[in-house]
Amino acid sequence: MPPRSPRTPWSRRRWVTVIGVVLLVIALVAGWFALVSPRSPGAADTEVVRVTRSNESTSVSVSGVISPQQQANVSFAVAGTVNAVSVKVGESVTAGQTLAVIDDRDLRNAVTLAQAQLDAARAQLRTVKDASSSTSAQVTAVQAQVTSAQASLDQARSRLGDATLTAPLAGVVATVDVEVGDQVGGGGVSTSSLAGSASSSGLSGLSGLSGASGVSGLASGSSGASSGAQFVILVPDAWQLDATVGTVDVASLKAGQSAVVTPKGTETHVSGTVDSVGIVASGAAGQAATFPVTIKVNDTTSRLFAGSSADAVVTTETVENVLTLPGNALSYDGSTAQVRVPDGSTEGRLVTVTTGRQFGDRTEIVSGLAVGDEVLSPVGTAVSAPPTNPFAPSTPSPSPSASR
Repeated sequence: MPPRSPRTPWSRRRWVTVIGVVLLVIALVAGWFALVSPRSPGAADTEVVRVTRSNESTSVSVSGVISPQQQANVSFAVAGTVNAVSVKVGESVTAGQTLAVIDDRDLRNAVTLAQAQLDAARAQLRTVKDASSSTSAQVTAVQAQVTSAQASLDQARSRLGDATLTAPLAGVVATVDVEVGDQVGGGGVSTSSLAGSASSSGLSGLSGLSGASGVSGLASGSSGASSGAQFVILVPDAWQLDATVGTVDVASLKAGQSAVVTPKGTETHVSGTVDSVGIVASGAAGQAATFPVTIKVNDTTSRLFAGSSADAVVTTETVENVLTLPGNALSYDGSTAQVRVPDGSTEGRLVTVTTGRQFGDRTEIVSGLAVGDEVLSPVGTAVSAPPTNPFAPSTPSPSPSASR
């Protein structure tokens, strides 16, 4: 028999490579089976939580835009050329402070002419009264001319006063849309508006504003300048959230409910109160109906900005000493709610319970369990109650506990 040739280094490297590939394949297959094989539920998948009593609340979340509670959109009531602009954006103004002035030469001439016409009418009235041949009808006619001339003079003086535009309220200048040399048109009759809806009722009923001229809109809840307003003045320490709510939640909201307002992109939380809830839906055809909700901000020290978006959580109901359980601990067989209670096995014993209201991630237990009863819940279930209103009076309540 011929002698066997010795194994070369190349053949040994080949066997090492083959063995390594085989081991790698075995490891991959074992890992795949470990991932896809079902795990039987056991203690590692659940934790024990206790049924607790605590003070809970229900809430509705809304979103909207921050706007001032009071805002004046001011424009000249007479036409003319702007001679001076006395304020800039961001400046604080007082009620009655001058904002801008137009050239009043024509207006002063109109006053002079109206005064002359009144003097002439009065002189004619005296002549008629002194004449023995004058009839009562003639005296009445001339008296009417005097009355008309007086009215014309009063109107000319009012228009001369309108040449100086003043602030109708104290606040901060938000918009200036006029410059020296601009030609402005008369804004006509001063009007007021509530929640952005113009009215022709004038300024009656607004204390201290009866003498203001050229106010094109005194808005409560307006989110921005009215179209064409030459100056916008807003009160910077009184804000509100103009929001909307869907059909499902509108019935839960009512005036006087407390809220927490959070401007988007900030960690600022300010307290608020629901001021009004609209009953007329808006929305295009085919879209879900929404209802307007106004929340007044109670905090006058917070730095908010008109036009910025914000969220709010409105507390619709507060319930004291209610029995609750984490919602994830419940399972349902049709409409029947069930929980699993520890009995020494890995899955526990099924117990039927009656549930009530939902409080965030917790559910009210009406019957079937008592305070301190232990229930199996999936690991990671949040057992704490939903956050409470940080601006509500503090009331002690037992905090839910969890144990393994």
